[in-house]
Amino acid sequence: MLAGCGGAGASVFAAVLAWRAAAGAGRAFLIDCDPVGGGIDVLLGCERVAGSRWSQVRLRGGSLDPAVLRDCLPSWHQVSVLAVDDPTTLDPAALSRLTDAAAIAGPVVLDLARWPSPIRAAALGCCDLTVLVTPAEVRAVTASAAIVQGLDPARTVLAIRGSAASLPADRIGALLGLPVLGELPFDGASRQPGGLDPRRLRRGSRQVAEAALERWATVDRGVAA
Repeated sequence: MLAGCGGAGASVFAAVLAWRAAAGAGRAFLIDCDPVGGGIDVLLGCERVAGSRWSQVRLRGGSLDPAVLRDCLPSWHQVSVLAVDDPTTLDPAALSRLTDAAAIAGPVVLDLARWPSPIRAAALGCCDLTVLVTPAEVRAVTASAAIVQGLDPARTVLAIRGSAASLPADRIGALLGLPVLGELPFDGASRQPGGLDPRRLRRGSRQVAEAALERWATVDRGVAA
């Protein structure tokens, strides 16, 4: 999951997508790859739930047991969450092994930073589908156009935040040269004191997540960003 600009709500939609994937598969994974995002566990309201964060990841030789990975991470609505607690511990090589193991146990969603970096390059290399979230604003679409230059158009789709008569979703898709999943409403579910409560999501957020899962199923290896 990538944001076309700051404040687009990509982290929230990454969590929504993981939640809907878990509802269908029984378990999903959400891996935080944004070094300055503040920790996706804080967004979800599970920052005090016991379990490993990036600073506790220690991978040695041998295979990584998907069940062990699932059970050692904090759980949020059947989603195993690996959150960033120390940006310096993000390891591109470890990410590849983590996603390979997690994809055996369930769908995997990665939440990425907007700017190029080794961890973002590794994450995009793992993914079968990339969702770019952009608000329906001229400046946001201009910023998104720069990000699109570094993405594979055959594996990238758009989710539009809001809409405007002067800049409708189909027009944004044409400008960026990407298919549009749908329009995400402005949703207050992530602003609750206890963190993101998926039960309070507006219907439109769930519908776009379902559209992403349908697209994902056509290329399904198990990892999306």
